[in-house]
Amino acid sequence: MTEYLATAGQTYLPFQENIQVDTLPYEPLKSPGLPPLELTQAMKDRGVVLSGQSQHFLPGVTAEMLDWHWANMDKTYYLWAPGSHKRFNWVREPWRVGFLQSVHCISEAVGRGNPVFGGSGVEIHRQPLSYYPFTTHLSHVLCEGIYNAKGEWVDSTVHIWEDAEGGCVHYSASVTNSKCSMPPQFVLEMLEKDPNVEIVPPASTDHEEYEAARWPEFLPQLFALWKGHPDPSQNVQCNLEVREMPDGSLEYTHENGPVKI
Repeated sequence: MTEYLATAGQTYLPFQENIQVDTLPYEPLKSPGLPPLELTQAMKDRGVVLSGQSQHFLPGVTAEMLDWHWANMDKTYYLWAPGSHKRFNWVREPWRVGFLQSVHCISEAVGRGNPVFGGSGVEIHRQPLSYYPFTTHLSHVLCEGIYNAKGEWVDSTVHIWEDAEGGCVHYSASVTNSKCSMPPQFVLEMLEKDPNVEIVPPASTDHEEYEAARWPEFLPQLFALWKGHPDPSQNVQCNLEVREMPDGSLEYTHENGPVKI
């Protein structure tokens, strides 16, 4: 089990037993009616499969706020999906190693009484833009991936977003590497504990809709409370804006490196 450090506040231990908790009621956000995302041919040739996608209009939320959220999840994670998000800690903190080298560990439960997805923890790695799998993009991009014990990439969640009148538009998509040879460690751990366990990934439920609907409820207020906080190791600044290169690849416009005091 990955050691748990309470960098996002207190939570019940062990995580696997903390399942008799309700989530909050929510109204799904409206779709902005953007075109569906499509995989590039190069990604298809690598065995990448699009396993799900959704899109949202986030009223009152700006691209700057979402950038901040991804680098400061120690402040936002339990507000992002109350009752569902069970654990969070940084394995490698953005302030210390830079955003793209950062890693965090999570566990989630989808619905009261259901097993905790992720066992004792899922390590999620921020990925370079070479992992971006789609033919189109918005102005801000994040790829996050999971790896198995062999170091093979298993799957990723991709978020893209940009400012729009009254808020911002946002896509969330899940992609899977069909050619990896084994599942990640947390799946093996869950199966070892109970070979008959029903593993329900959050992407196959309304979990993403719950998370998206929560951003307008808490992020503008939380962002405002932290705005101007003078310690950059506690209030990590991040800009995930991208630009397209002549060959069609993407690169970040900002380095988002370690904090220098």
